[in-house]
Amino acid sequence: MRKINYLKAVVIVHGKSELQICQHIKQKLRLNIEIESDKHGEKSIQITSIKNILNNKKFKTQNSFLNNFNIVELDSKGKKIKDNFKIFIIMDTDDCTSEQKEKFINKEMFKEHWAYDYIVPIYNSPELETVLTKAHVKFEKVGIKRKKEYIKLFPTDSKYEKNDIVQIEELLNNLISIKDTNLDEFLKFCIEKSK
Repeated sequence: MRKINYLKAVVIVHGKSELQICQHIKQKLRLNIEIESDKHGEKSIQITSIKNILNNKKFKTQNSFLNNFNIVELDSKGKKIKDNFKIFIIMDTDDCTSEQKEKFINKEMFKEHWAYDYIVPIYNSPELETVLTKAHVKFEKVGIKRKKEYIKLFPTDSKYEKNDIVQIEELLNNLISIKDTNLDEFLKFCIEKSK
């Protein structure tokens, strides 16, 4: 009997760069995750608008969530989503107050939402580009669309000699010691779930 490939996570991304990273990881690790963005990353999602996303028809209730993401693994009673499922929210913190940033990072802003136990806030402070620079990760800026440039990170090896998992693990190792992010938590989860 073939094992069901349950959805491992839903990832809500801030913008184009985060979307590009998540799409690469999803594709290269052959990982069953769904990535949510605003207008394919062309319009950024802010910490201040996360509640609006979580209250839209896809995320408002567990039933509406399961109707939109229908291959989520449930407990033996078929009523509760299993604990190993996650909703990652990857955000920059440069567009909110320090209080809003803190409530995002410590999950206080999600305490009334049904998905509280599954939500994992991922922060890049002040933004992804600064975090990658601190982690000595090389990236290039790609075309200006609308008002914002986005970064192209993969492949990280300019000679394309390393396989995809090695490149993702190197990114993880570069980010672990950076205090201005917890993006490594998302990468660890993805690598673990791909095995």
